[in-house]
Amino acid sequence: MAQPFRHPDSGIFYMRRKVPAELLAALGREFKRSLKTMDPAVAKARFAAAWSESEQAFARARAELDGGSALSQPEIQQLAAQWFAEEVRRLEKTKAFSSMLVERESGRTDGGEAYTIYDALGRSEDVEEAELSAWAVEAATAALRARNVPLPIRGSAADLQLRAAFLERLVMLSEFALKRQNGDWLFRPDVQAEVALSAHGLAPRKERQSLKLLELFEQYAADKTLTDSNSRSTRKTISDYRSIVRRFIELCGDPPVHQIDRALILTYRSKLAATPSKGKGVRALSATQLIEKGAAENLPKLGEATIRNRLRAVSAVLSFGVRQGMLDENPVIAGGHGRAAAKAATKKASRTRKVKDYTKDELNRIFTSPIFGVAGWAPPRADFGRAWYWLPLLMFYTGARREELAQLSDVRVGEEGINYLDILDAQDEADGDRGVKTEGSRRVIPLHVDLIERGFLDYRDTVPADGQLFPLLKPNPAGYYGANFGKRWAEYLRVTIGLKTTASPSHGFRHTFKTLCRAAGIPEDVQDAITGHAGTARVSRGYGRMPLATMAAELRKFPTMPYSAASAASS
Repeated sequence: MAQPFRHPDSGIFYMRRKVPAELLAALGREFKRSLKTMDPAVAKARFAAAWSESEQAFARARAELDGGSALSQPEIQQLAAQWFAEEVRRLEKTKAFSSMLVERESGRTDGGEAYTIYDALGRSEDVEEAELSAWAVEAATAALRARNVPLPIRGSAADLQLRAAFLERLVMLSEFALKRQNGDWLFRPDVQAEVALSAHGLAPRKERQSLKLLELFEQYAADKTLTDSNSRSTRKTISDYRSIVRRFIELCGDPPVHQIDRALILTYRSKLAATPSKGKGVRALSATQLIEKGAAENLPKLGEATIRNRLRAVSAVLSFGVRQGMLDENPVIAGGHGRAAAKAATKKASRTRKVKDYTKDELNRIFTSPIFGVAGWAPPRADFGRAWYWLPLLMFYTGARREELAQLSDVRVGEEGINYLDILDAQDEADGDRGVKTEGSRRVIPLHVDLIERGFLDYRDTVPADGQLFPLLKPNPAGYYGANFGKRWAEYLRVTIGLKTTASPSHGFRHTFKTLCRAAGIPEDVQDAITGHAGTARVSRGYGRMPLATMAAELRKFPTMPYSAASAASS
């Protein structure tokens, strides 16, 4: 007969029960409850109630396997609220607020004092929406596992609601952490009163399969294509991840995925750290040969950021395996390897922190250089037409990504006759050949008056109405219209102008736009609406839309760049 289990160290009694094989993926290996006592008599009395709770959990899981109901919306919201409250208490206790933040800038003041400026997760340019979503899913998984409640079916209404609820709370938690990090100890987060969960809806899970990692990856790839559509961005991610998975197998072997544990991930991370990043003839070598060559010739090794990104790729596939019931945990996350790699990358970045935006002097040199100052001048290589002139100006005046602008098809007219760019309507993306980085990147951007005065609308009228704004920009093999321009633009800055800057040739304009917006006093929510950033300082920003007229009015504060009459006439 089952009896209470006494922990050998703490002396506290527990109810422990092995989960039936058909429910392993749903509930884990063991149903465990603390009886919260060291008294054998009290433990025995409480044991029956805990055993009854396990029976109810097993029954709910079996009902869901037979097509029963999932978690209700109130239960999902309460679960997210409980997780948020627990995390707030943890951060208040540990004071580890920076663990929920992203470092934006660090350095020393004129007086020699070190400083660090942080961003909340939802605000940072360095945190992608997919990464936030994955973090939210992991938090939800842990919260449900802790209560012996499995995740809903992938793609179900409950699954989508759970993701949204935890993502909202994750962003709120990061905003709370930012306030505390910045010394605001009076702010009180909105922590809801906890209500007991009935957790009546449990999700079906497959029995464990002995898949190999590459087999699991192909399932992950098919699922990602169905979930995220067969877009250009999805295809590139799948291609990149497939290469990383194959390298993992070369380095660590190919055991069944449920045997990939924390120790193996640690081995993988160690081997990545020993892998050279470049060297003559390295592309033709196997992973093992690469490491041997790197050690023999003392070649430069992979950077911390690259190691972090490769761990993220493997982690994404393993998380999919957890959701499919093929692993009990994601060892990258459970072992802390992903966060450790991210922390190492952040430390490295802080030691080698580069200025990401252009200085005023650099902007002046760019916009008075031959392309903008000599009528009819164009670089001798790569005929991109007037994209040479207009793309840098558009990046400067809109803060948009190079690719968002390179694939544009028109300038539109909206409310109050305001000319604007549409990035990116659904019709443009229907064929999968164009896309945006995240759903939040779909937006409209009013044209700055300087673009109109320079003749951008006149240029628009010279290209076919049913084609691209920049018809000589052709997609590369991966489908990106701005990639080849980006390479030649970087070469132009480096060779023709002789510009030495730490700003990225194209993305530096995006950082510059944000810097100049702040200096001009343009409100942050307007900045976010123009650039397509999350703008989640308050959850309420996710409701409604930013009027085009408001954006246009604020954009008038943005400074203009110098240009010559010859440049304007040639546009």
